[in-house]
Amino acid sequence: MKAIKWHEGMQITEPGIYEGIPLEEYHGNRDLFDGPSISKSSLKWLLPLHGGSPKAFWGRWKWNPDRVEPTSSDALVFGKAAHCLLLGDEVFSEQFIVEPEKYFNEKTEKEVKWSNNANACKDWHKAQADAGLTVIKADQLQMIRKIAEDAAKYDLVKQGILNGEIERTLCLKDPETGIWVTTRPDARPMPGVYSDLKTTSSLDEEFLSRQLFDAGYYLQGGMTKLVCEALGLPFEEFYLVYVLKDDVPDTTHVPISGTAIERGERSVRWCLKTIRQCLDAGEWHGARPFNEGNQPIYMKPWAADRLDEFLDREERSYPQEEAA
Repeated sequence: MKAIKWHEGMQITEPGIYEGIPLEEYHGNRDLFDGPSISKSSLKWLLPLHGGSPKAFWGRWKWNPDRVEPTSSDALVFGKAAHCLLLGDEVFSEQFIVEPEKYFNEKTEKEVKWSNNANACKDWHKAQADAGLTVIKADQLQMIRKIAEDAAKYDLVKQGILNGEIERTLCLKDPETGIWVTTRPDARPMPGVYSDLKTTSSLDEEFLSRQLFDAGYYLQGGMTKLVCEALGLPFEEFYLVYVLKDDVPDTTHVPISGTAIERGERSVRWCLKTIRQCLDAGEWHGARPFNEGNQPIYMKPWAADRLDEFLDREERSYPQEEAA
């Protein structure tokens, strides 16, 4: 299937593969598709096991004209900049600017250390935002460059796991619910193989296994498989390429298991049905833990055991007359 070139102002009405959609359009433009659309990043707010609910989802969903605008963070900026440098899908200087280390203080008529509390620095930040640039600190850029140098030496990266079709949007309108399902893997190095670059603070297996769920990567794999199968595209593997955010960077990769991808696909299907029901009813209910409040809440066994041990020990130490 050939990719369709997207252009500014274009509304997507047909399923397929699209190239050239800016990330801001993909995540923020309510009218990018001719109907409501979902992506992996929004679904975590819906799933109860992620602490979500229809209310939490609707309050942040781009289809809601009164949604809460997402806020950025140093971690998000770092990840976005790392993607830009390592994937090469965007010109870094057109997206980012490095925060200066000093600014000219008009009162002292000297260059002084940069302070984001100073009016001159606030004005500079506003000017960059108005120009559509994301500000990154010099030490962050230095670390990203070290990470990029390390990744470039990794065998699978040299073999092209982050090359091929970069940042293509795969999408379809779900025939059962009428909701657009969209996914945007970082790379498709060959037919049936997808990869996504992830920055991480640890390469510990236990940490990465938790992150597979906590960060919703299993949803990304499941959504990609669902869309590929609906478009008649092969789907064989979804690789996570990890780069370690550390003074001594490291690079590794791991495929998402078939069982995790299957759970992701089933979760996406549940989300689609739930969203459709809420849209039709015009109601987005809040969280309903413990069987909608009809089930009592218990301590976790480890907490109950520790508390019992403490109380039993203390009670045994009471003087006899006090215990009587």
